[in-house]
Amino acid sequence: MAALVFLAMLALNCLTPYVADDYTFSFSYATGERLTGLWSVLQSQWYHYFHWSGRFLIKCLAQGFTVLPKIVFNLLNAAVYAGLGLVLHRLAVARKRHFEPAVLALIYLSLWMIAPVFGQTNLWMCGSVNYLWATFFCMAVLIPYALYLNRAFSARRWLAPVCLLAGLVAGWSSENTSAGLLVALVLCVGFFLWRDKKAPLWAWLGLAGALLGFALLILAPGNYQRQDAAADPRGPLTVLAVRFLSALNQLVSGGGLVLLVLFGVLFCLLAMQKPGAAGLFRPLVFFAAALGANFAMILSPVYYPRSTHGVFTFLTAACAACAVQLEGKGVRRALAAGAAGLTMAAAVQFVWAGYDIASFFVMKQTREQALLAEAAAGNAEVVTYAIEPYTRWCAGWGLPDLRQDPEDWVCADTAKYYGLESLSADEARTYPFPGKTNTAFETGEIPDI
Repeated sequence: MAALVFLAMLALNCLTPYVADDYTFSFSYATGERLTGLWSVLQSQWYHYFHWSGRFLIKCLAQGFTVLPKIVFNLLNAAVYAGLGLVLHRLAVARKRHFEPAVLALIYLSLWMIAPVFGQTNLWMCGSVNYLWATFFCMAVLIPYALYLNRAFSARRWLAPVCLLAGLVAGWSSENTSAGLLVALVLCVGFFLWRDKKAPLWAWLGLAGALLGFALLILAPGNYQRQDAAADPRGPLTVLAVRFLSALNQLVSGGGLVLLVLFGVLFCLLAMQKPGAAGLFRPLVFFAAALGANFAMILSPVYYPRSTHGVFTFLTAACAACAVQLEGKGVRRALAAGAAGLTMAAAVQFVWAGYDIASFFVMKQTREQALLAEAAAGNAEVVTYAIEPYTRWCAGWGLPDLRQDPEDWVCADTAKYYGLESLSADEARTYPFPGKTNTAFETGEIPDI
């Protein structure tokens, strides 16, 4: 099952071109020159850490992939996506030798169907590293904690330093997903202390590493430079209230509400079976982590839909942790039937999304060849067209392509990438799709900035 998911994602990744920030990330933040190797990436991110964002490790990866052939990212990204489903399955069952095929299928279906901007968080190179990879790191750290919640075990010596390093990487990955991870780790260590009167060394070290990584992420000087540059004139209570409502809206909009309702139903069914303290506690850990990751965004001035990736992944883990514990043939048949029905729906979506992704790729390739020809001919100022996708599975969905103002950042960075002095769009083009039209450019949804 994971192999099939890997192959499907590899195909979609291979059909996903550079989009938006990928062009920006091809150049050093320190010098403005094209990145050439590891040293230039480290220099760029050192400057970036002090002037823009604390995601040093994640963005080193994102910029590093622009130096390598795109196929390297395609293979690794497909593997991380398939691996995330396996990690969530292991967190749910919390046993080393146990497999629930229906639950694994439902996990993959949730990752595919629930994401509000799937292409941005799982196919777009910059976005995938910032969200999919960050979520994978945070979830993988929780595996020994989930196993220990189920049953205490004697750990080998290598587990302590591995947990310390893994916690550091995960804590330094994403402002809100790492915050959710900290909630989960604190709850797990607290449960160990309550149940066993002590917590193992590796558990403490994993928590310490995550706290250190999160501190390096949040206390980065670049975060506060950006905050000062975009001061909010409203009162602090008004700002917090608006951000709280925004976070609440992101949580319950789209697929989030489906996962919340599903978790409520599954958890009530599980509670009726009285599985014991650990059995009830494990899904609650993931649920609390989801709430922590979501409402951590109150501290951010903007909550983009792509930031729900970690939130919905934690909710998926919570639902799966309930489902694997439910007993009875009727429940098992219902899970299998649900997985089968949703797989059919996902197959239809995959065809629809595949057409969108492939068409976007072909149009981008066609335009790229035209831009390279213009650059080779010595035409420094080029006016072309923007490309608008149709579905949320396409990496270009919800991201800027080209705009009318050549001074706009996406136009300027794309022009620099192709060796042009100026690049802009005077129209938006779409590809043939029965019953679909796109007049975003004419109606002003693509702003004339």
